[in-house]
Amino acid sequence: MASGLFGISEDHLEKYQSLDERLIRDRAATFFFEASGEAMSPLIMEKDILIVDRSIQPVSGCIVIVQIEGELLCRRLQITDHEVGLYAENSQHTPLILRDEQDLQVFGVVTSVVRDILPRATHVLGPQRKDGFR
Repeated sequence: MASGLFGISEDHLEKYQSLDERLIRDRAATFFFEASGEAMSPLIMEKDILIVDRSIQPVSGCIVIVQIEGELLCRRLQITDHEVGLYAENSQHTPLILRDEQDLQVFGVVTSVVRDILPRATHVLGPQRKDGFR
Protein backbone atom coordinates (compact mmCIF):
# COMPACT_ATOMS: atom_id res chain seq x y z
CA MET A 1 0.00 0.00 0.00
CA ALA A 2 1.37 3.40 -0.93
CA SER A 3 2.14 5.69 1.96
CA GLY A 4 1.18 8.83 0.07
CA LEU A 5 4.56 10.42 0.72
CA PHE A 6 5.88 11.78 -2.54
CA GLY A 7 9.47 10.99 -3.26
CA ILE A 8 10.23 9.72 0.20
CA SER A 9 11.79 6.29 0.26
CA GLU A 10 15.10 4.88 1.38
CA ASP A 11 16.42 5.32 -2.16
CA HIS A 12 15.77 9.06 -2.04
CA LEU A 13 16.79 10.00 1.49
CA GLU A 14 20.15 11.30 0.34
CA LYS A 15 18.74 13.29 -2.58
CA TYR A 16 18.68 16.98 -1.81
CA GLN A 17 15.52 18.86 -2.74
CA SER A 18 16.15 22.50 -3.51
CA LEU A 19 13.00 24.55 -3.06
CA ASP A 20 14.61 27.32 -5.10
CA GLU A 21 15.07 24.99 -8.06
CA ARG A 22 11.63 23.50 -7.67
CA LEU A 23 9.54 26.61 -6.99
CA ILE A 24 11.37 29.62 -8.42
CA ARG A 25 11.37 30.09 -12.18
CA ASP A 26 12.84 33.57 -12.45
CA ARG A 27 14.85 34.62 -9.41
CA ALA A 28 14.98 38.31 -10.32
CA ALA A 29 11.20 38.46 -10.78
CA THR A 30 10.27 36.45 -7.69
CA PHE A 31 8.85 37.94 -4.51
CA PHE A 32 7.50 36.45 -1.32
CA PHE A 33 4.35 37.59 0.45
CA GLU A 34 2.85 36.43 3.73
CA ALA A 35 -0.88 35.82 3.41
CA SER A 36 -3.30 37.54 5.73
CA GLY A 37 -7.04 37.24 6.00
CA GLU A 38 -9.31 34.37 5.01
CA ALA A 39 -10.47 35.48 1.56
CA MET A 40 -8.46 32.78 -0.23
CA SER A 41 -9.05 29.98 2.26
CA PRO A 42 -9.00 27.03 2.18
CA LEU A 43 -6.49 27.19 -0.66
CA ILE A 44 -4.36 29.88 0.99
CA MET A 45 -4.38 30.22 4.75
CA GLU A 46 -3.31 32.98 7.13
CA LYS A 47 0.51 33.25 7.30
CA ASP A 48 1.11 31.05 4.26
CA ILE A 49 4.04 32.19 2.19
CA LEU A 50 3.09 33.07 -1.37
CA ILE A 51 5.72 32.82 -4.07
CA VAL A 52 4.92 35.45 -6.67
CA ASP A 53 6.50 35.73 -10.10
CA ARG A 54 6.28 39.07 -11.87
CA SER A 55 7.58 37.67 -15.16
CA ILE A 56 4.53 35.48 -15.79
CA GLN A 57 1.74 36.91 -17.90
CA PRO A 58 -1.49 36.67 -15.89
CA VAL A 59 -4.18 34.61 -17.57
CA SER A 60 -7.73 33.81 -16.59
CA GLY A 61 -7.84 31.31 -13.75
CA CYS A 62 -4.52 32.11 -12.15
CA ILE A 63 -4.13 33.60 -8.70
CA VAL A 64 -2.65 37.05 -8.72
CA ILE A 65 -1.49 39.77 -6.39
CA VAL A 66 -3.13 42.97 -7.52
CA GLN A 67 -3.11 46.53 -6.39
CA ILE A 68 -6.51 48.06 -6.67
CA GLU A 69 -7.39 51.45 -5.27
CA GLY A 70 -4.20 51.45 -3.21
CA GLU A 71 -4.78 48.05 -1.60
CA LEU A 72 -2.88 44.82 -2.31
CA LEU A 73 -5.15 41.82 -2.75
CA CYS A 74 -4.67 38.17 -3.56
CA ARG A 75 -7.49 36.85 -5.76
CA ARG A 76 -8.24 34.49 -8.62
CA LEU A 77 -8.35 36.37 -11.91
CA GLN A 78 -11.26 35.62 -14.24
CA ILE A 79 -11.30 37.19 -17.69
CA THR A 80 -14.22 36.86 -20.07
CA ASP A 81 -15.14 38.65 -23.27
CA HIS A 82 -17.24 41.07 -21.22
CA GLU A 83 -15.49 41.62 -17.91
CA VAL A 84 -12.52 41.17 -15.65
CA GLY A 85 -13.20 39.84 -12.17
CA LEU A 86 -11.24 39.07 -9.06
CA TYR A 87 -12.63 36.19 -7.03
CA ALA A 88 -11.90 34.98 -3.52
CA GLU A 89 -11.78 31.25 -2.84
CA ASN A 90 -13.91 31.84 0.25
CA SER A 91 -17.53 32.23 -0.88
CA GLN A 92 -18.15 34.66 1.99
CA HIS A 93 -16.33 37.32 -0.04
CA THR A 94 -18.00 39.17 -2.86
CA PRO A 95 -16.27 39.07 -6.26
CA LEU A 96 -14.76 42.30 -7.49
CA ILE A 97 -15.95 42.96 -11.02
CA LEU A 98 -13.76 45.68 -12.40
CA ARG A 99 -15.21 48.79 -13.92
CA ASP A 100 -13.43 50.59 -16.73
CA GLU A 101 -12.44 53.49 -14.51
CA GLN A 102 -10.85 51.31 -11.81
CA ASP A 103 -7.10 51.26 -11.77
CA LEU A 104 -5.95 47.63 -11.62
CA GLN A 105 -2.27 46.82 -11.44
CA VAL A 106 -1.22 43.17 -11.40
CA PHE A 107 1.88 42.88 -9.27
CA GLY A 108 2.49 39.23 -10.14
CA VAL A 109 1.20 35.71 -10.42
CA VAL A 110 1.18 33.39 -7.40
CA THR A 111 3.06 30.27 -8.43
CA SER A 112 3.31 28.42 -5.12
CA VAL A 113 2.14 28.40 -1.53
CA VAL A 114 4.34 27.32 1.35
CA ARG A 115 2.68 26.46 4.65
CA ASP A 116 4.37 25.97 8.01
CA ILE A 117 2.56 23.04 9.61
CA LEU A 118 4.69 22.83 12.73
CA PRO A 119 2.35 22.92 15.73
CA ARG A 120 2.91 25.49 18.43
CA ALA A 121 2.50 22.85 21.14
CA THR A 122 4.03 23.29 24.55
CA HIS A 123 3.94 19.58 25.36
CA VAL A 124 6.62 17.31 23.89
CA LEU A 125 7.11 13.56 23.75
CA GLY A 126 10.43 12.80 25.46
CA PRO A 127 13.83 14.29 24.72
CA GLN A 128 14.57 15.23 21.12
CA ARG A 129 17.53 13.62 19.39
CA LYS A 130 20.09 15.75 17.54
CA ASP A 131 18.87 14.40 14.18
CA GLY A 132 15.34 15.60 14.90
CA PHE A 133 13.83 12.13 15.28
CA ARG A 134 12.37 10.77 18.50
